[in-house]
Amino acid sequence: MQWSLRLPRLRLSLSWLGGFGGRVMVLYLGYTAALFVIFLLITFPHELLIRRVLGSVNRGPVTIEFTSANFAWLKGYELSGMWIGPNKDGQAPFLECSHFWVRPALNALIHGNPYAVRMSAELYGGSAQGDFSMAGGTLVGNLQLHDLNIGRYRALTSLFEEGGPAGRLSGELNFEARAGNLNSGQAGGELRLDGGSLTGAKLQGFGGVPDFHFRQVKLKFALRGGRLEVQEFKASGDMNVDASGQVAMREPLPESQLNLKVTLETSLATPDPIKTLVALIPRPPGSKPDAPVTISGTFAKPRAR
Repeated sequence: MQWSLRLPRLRLSLSWLGGFGGRVMVLYLGYTAALFVIFLLITFPHELLIRRVLGSVNRGPVTIEFTSANFAWLKGYELSGMWIGPNKDGQAPFLECSHFWVRPALNALIHGNPYAVRMSAELYGGSAQGDFSMAGGTLVGNLQLHDLNIGRYRALTSLFEEGGPAGRLSGELNFEARAGNLNSGQAGGELRLDGGSLTGAKLQGFGGVPDFHFRQVKLKFALRGGRLEVQEFKASGDMNVDASGQVAMREPLPESQLNLKVTLETSLATPDPIKTLVALIPRPPGSKPDAPVTISGTFAKPRAR
């Protein structure tokens, strides 16, 4: 026995719209409403709104500046020439972006969290993308970096009177912190520097530094409660370097306490100035040239044993 089920045909009728002038009138109203929204977005004073919002932020120790802002449709808001730095004259900025975009994270917005954003940026000749979310008083985020030219990062290059570093930085970072108490948070990630070098460098307060060239440098780290854990550090180039240990972060940064174990290996291709510098590192009598060295003290005054 076969059963068949016939469903009634549904017909959508717009005859009830006759009192409003018919379908033509409805389409015209929809077209007009769409144009109104589009022109509202185009003519809205977005830059003025952003500057007023940032006005409250710039009263603290950190200031955010930009040259122009506009609505970038699917990318959200675009800030050009963005600059984040200390609220003091003459100090290098923490971050500079030629272009910065931010918009709500649609997935989080659908699930009822309006405090989640997606950002992307063009900076230091490379790019970055990340997601940031605030929920339950906790800020969570992740960030991907692609081919950033460290030779253009002024917070680093300002440490040198002459010369400086070069190379392309890539990697991934993630962090979690309670709002209003960033020191209690934690962070971690992996970074890779390709074609890294330090040439013609003179550090402020120190003499010249031998030139270094590395094909690649890799770092895996974790930061918890003001303590930086160097889980893995490997560098290959003029010499090979392996390191691990902890750094107790202090303010100012040069006063941070070091507790690192480092292995240095030179080769026939190692320049003589670097060989001389490695030979000056104190070692226990009878130890092998590639025996690990313990680095203590501070960034400003390191000690090796």
